[in-house]
Formats: sequence, structure tokens, C-alpha cells
Amino acid sequence: MARLAVKLVLLDEDHRLLLIHAKDPQTQAECWYPVGGGVEPGETLQDAAGREAYEETGLVDLPPGLPVWRRDHLYEYDGRVVEVHEEWLMYTVNHFEPAPAQLTEGEARSVVGFRWWQARELSEAAETIYPPRLGRLLTDLLIDGAPPDPIDISESKSPVAADEGHDRHLTRPAWFSSP
Repeated sequence: MARLAVKLVLLDEDHRLLLIHAKDPQTQAECWYPVGGGVEPGETLQDAAGREAYEETGLVDLPPGLPVWRRDHLYEYDGRVVEVHEEWLMYTVNHFEPAPAQLTEGEARSVVGFRWWQARELSEAAETIYPPRLGRLLTDLLIDGAPPDPIDISESKSPVAADEGHDRHLTRPAWFSSP
């Protein structure tokens, strides 16, 4: 069963998106991804977003967020396959320098930094960024505003996921070889 997760489209006043820079503990391959994580039992999405923002960046007093996207997928990280259903919430905050307050053991082993990205930079980046179309998605969001209902941004099902009998989308980060 997929784990419920919340992802934050955390924008500053200049419409830059905060991403976490991480290195896979097994392979040392690097990627960038948004703030967020699993929703604990009894938490609302907003509660989980506030907790994750604090734990991963030190940000306190997260304002209410707007639901913008949702995504179902599988990903591989640190030798594990993880199935998630992500709910994405958009927030606008004052620019700040992230200072993690309470990383998990796994995050502490993999997080190497943070960066605020312009949508154009994301679209042009050579680095591995998740989700893969984040630059285009952010550009559309900034132009069109929050949708009335969250948009499904799930990737197409990969042949690997279909071959393995998975009914979700498998995202294979660049640092993982195909089976």
C-alpha cells in the first residue's frame, strides 16, 4: 500500500522554489527534490507540511498551503523501493537560509544542501531533479495560479514497473541501474 506523503512547493517572494540537494547513501549519486515527507497517523496534510518544513529546513510558522498537484509513484533510494501517494501544497514564504532542525537518520546521511531555484533554471538544469518535469510544472503554476482541484502529475508507467507487476509509477533515479 502506498504511503501518504506531502510535498511542498515552497516559494519565496521572488517565486524561487526551495529544493533539497541529496546524495544516495549507497551509490553517492546526487539529485534535487522538494521539501516534504510522510504523513503520520492523525496528521492533516497541513500539519505534516509544517512538521516537515521545520524538520528539514528549520522553517517555523508555515502559512496555510494551497493544494496544487498529486502524484502516485514508486521510487528507489538507498537500496529500497518505496511506493507513495504525494499531495503537493503550495506555500509562499519570506526568503530564508535553510537550517535543518531535526533530520531523520536517513536524511542526515543524504542531505548535502539546499538551493532556491527559478523555474527557468529548473527547466534548463543538467542536474537530476525530481519530479523530472518540475521546471515546466512550476512555470505553469506561476502563470496559471493554483488550480481549482489538484492536477495529477504522475509520470507514465515505466516498462520496468509493468514487468514487475506494479500498478503505480516507478521513478528510477539516474543513480540506479535497471534490473
